[in-house]
Amino acid sequence: MEQMNFALSFLLIVFAFIIASKEGLGNEREVLLSSLRSAVQLILLGFLLKYILRISDLSGILGVILFMTLIASLIAYERVKVGGVLLTSFLSIGAATFLTVLTLLWAGVLKPDAHQLIPFGGLIVGNVLNSVSLALDRFMGEVRSRREEIEAKVALGSSLRVAMDEAFRDSIRAALILKINFMKAAGLVHIPGVAVGMIMAGADPLKAVLFQIVILYSLVFAGLFGSVVILYTNYRRIFRYL
Repeated sequence: MEQMNFALSFLLIVFAFIIASKEGLGNEREVLLSSLRSAVQLILLGFLLKYILRISDLSGILGVILFMTLIASLIAYERVKVGGVLLTSFLSIGAATFLTVLTLLWAGVLKPDAHQLIPFGGLIVGNVLNSVSLALDRFMGEVRSRREEIEAKVALGSSLRVAMDEAFRDSIRAALILKINFMKAAGLVHIPGVAVGMIMAGADPLKAVLFQIVILYSLVFAGLFGSVVILYTNYRRIFRYL
């Protein structure tokens, strides 16, 4: 029965593929392949979690999150493919994720338990990946469109970083748009996913909502921090590449 439900849900991707193809978006193949890739990854994760969630050692749990960070940095590099971005993606995603997780551990919000840290860490890694990818993509577009302006400012004596100031701000804002909109809509337009999951599992609604607030704040901080780090460590490289 569950397999049949899964197969039927794939019809939504088929419809998305048809719409993207009809509108000439050019990314319909990516939509299809990404959906299949995510299905394989999540099914594999379902099997692995039976063993991963048994890890009791904190260093082992953090090692799993570090591995997630490595995979996320590879995905970020796939979109940009600029030399050096793989390492800086790993550093920015890792720094944002571990700073967030360790701060919440220190504050006592999270327990050093695999059932809490691994899902939470994965959530942070995935969202920082989105922010980093959006920031890089927007920054490359801004540099292309403002190249003559940036070169003129440098020629007049400005440093490259200062000459790119507007591109920096616009790129970081773009990376945060979804998260800010998500916070504005939470509780009024929709109930966020983590709170829904906890409530459906029988948790106290207030406890679920409070934990969701922690997650929202964490996503904003980690996304902003990761975006700033990835741009500061790559702006010269991207300018030369473009």
